[in-house]
Order: sequence, then C-alpha cells, then structure tokens
Amino acid sequence: MDNQQSFNVNMPGMDGYDVLFVKLVLVIIIFSLLLAILNFLRDKFINKTTDTNREDISGLLIVLNKLFFIGGFGFVIANIIKVILSQSKRNSGFPSVRFGGEWDYLIFGIILVFLGIGFKVSRKVLKKESAISSETKN
Repeated sequence: MDNQQSFNVNMPGMDGYDVLFVKLVLVIIIFSLLLAILNFLRDKFINKTTDTNREDISGLLIVLNKLFFIGGFGFVIANIIKVILSQSKRNSGFPSVRFGGEWDYLIFGIILVFLGIGFKVSRKVLKKESAISSETKN
C-alpha cells in the first residue's frame, strides 16, 4: 500500500449486498419449491400415499428464519460500523447524523429481523396446526 493511498470506506464494492441477499433468498425458495414438487410427484405417482406431509414447508421456514435473523443482524452491524468509520474519516468535532442514504442497510436489516421473527411464529403455528390435525385423525 502506498503512503499516499488512503482507506476508502465508500468503495463501489461495498454496495449491492441487499441485492445479493435477495437473490440468495430467491434461489433458496426456488430450490425448495422444486424439491417440494419432486416430493409431491414422487408421493403421487411412485409411492401412492394419501398422507400429506408438511415437513418441506417447515424445513423451508427454519432455513428462512435463520437466514433472515443472521442476515438482518449482519446488515445492522455492518451499517453501524460503516457509519462509524465514515464519521471518523471526516474528523469533525461534532458528530453529524444524517439520515439520507447512510442508514439504508440498517433499515433493511431491521426489516429482515422482523421477517425472521415472522417465519419463526409461522413455523410454530404450522406445528400447532399439524398437532391438532393429527389429534383429530385419531
């Protein structure tokens, strides 16, 4: 590293993580849907079972819950560190908090955390409904 070169926090490579995260979630959802369709076709034509199994959707909800929790907290922590580093780079005596553009990943991370909570609650509701339906069958 040259003596005159400085560390640039606002590199162009630092943007676009939210788009990458959305693409990752879409790939996981598409893969699980294909897997569910293959399992449905297998049960319909090969095994000839009439029992519906909700384990596919429960597994997807577990994966999305973990992914959204970890990703959400990652976006929140990364944005806080990025703002702190950009504030220290300016070396101003008074910290200035601007709300335009610097807190986008923080808001995205908070939304992801709440979506992760929603996936966890929906998994519990699904588990409760499957327990109720299994009791009524007996």
